[in-house]
Amino acid sequence: QTKMKRKAVGIWHCGSCMKTVAGGAWTYNTTSAVTVKSAIRRLKELKDQ
Repeated sequence: QTKMKRKAVGIWHCGSCMKTVAGGAWTYNTTSAVTVKSAIRRLKELKDQ
């Protein structure tokens, strides 16, 4: 379970692990971030083959 709470516009803080990260203004994940993460995962899988 994630405890990400918005501190300010684009600033998110996790209550369980105490990390502060940058994200979207109103949601933690943005569509472009999801696209980049999936592309990185796909490239890592191709590299491992």
